[in-house]
Amino acid sequence: MLTLDPLRDTLKPDGYPLIEAEAKLLFLKGGHYCFQYRQGERETYKFLSPETVRAAFHHESIDSGWIPSGVQRLGICRQGQWYVQFKPPAKRTFTFTNLNGDGETLCLSIPMMGTVFMLCGDHCYIWAIKQRTFTPDAPIYHVPLPNIFGGGSICMGVENNLSNYPEGLERLAKAWRMFMAAPFNNHLVDGKSHTHPQDVRKKLIQLQKSNRYPLNDLVPYNTSVQAAINMVINR
Repeated sequence: MLTLDPLRDTLKPDGYPLIEAEAKLLFLKGGHYCFQYRQGERETYKFLSPETVRAAFHHESIDSGWIPSGVQRLGICRQGQWYVQFKPPAKRTFTFTNLNGDGETLCLSIPMMGTVFMLCGDHCYIWAIKQRTFTPDAPIYHVPLPNIFGGGSICMGVENNLSNYPEGLERLAKAWRMFMAAPFNNHLVDGKSHTHPQDVRKKLIQLQKSNRYPLNDLVPYNTSVQAAINMVINR
C-alpha cells in the first residue's frame, strides 16, 4: 500500500512503474484511489471512486438481514460500520450508583424525549430531539443523563467493549442494551439542564411521577441531527 500525493503522482506516473505486475491500486492522500494498469506497451492511470473499489473486492452477495425498527440510516466509514437509530419518547428505566450519597444503587423511571442513538465502529453517540418522530434536520439537545460527553459520545466503561462483538445490526442492538443496563454515576452531570445546570440527576429525581420530560429544560447544541452524524462519520 502506498500513500502518495495525488497531484505529484498524476504528473509523474513513471515514479511507480509496474515492473512485473500487470496492475496495481494506489491509495492516495485524501481518500482517493488510482488504478494503474498496462494498456498495450504503455501504463495508464484511472482514478476510481470508493464505491468502485469496494465493489471490486466483494464478489459475494451482501444481505443486511431484517432492519430493526427505528434504524434510519447506515453506512461504512473509516471507523467501520455505522448506524443511526431513532428511539421515540417513552418512559425508560435507568440505574444510578450512589445517587443519594449512601453508595446504594437506585433505579429511576424517567419520561424520556425522542433520542437519536448512533453506533460508529466501537463508539456510541446519543442526542435528544424535541420532535416525536425522526427528522434529519431536527435541532439536537444534550441528553439529560450523566456519562455522556459534550459531543454526544457515551462513556460505556471499560467492561463494555464493543470490539468483542462482530460488526452488524446485532452489535447495534448490543450497544443499546449495554447503554440501558450500565449504571450511571456522578461523571459528566453538569450542563444538561437549565433548572439544574450543576447536576442533572436532581432534575431526574423530580420527574418520577411525570409522564413527559419538560422539553424547555433541554440544553441545545445549536446544530442538527444531520450535522452531528456527518461530523462523526467524517472524522
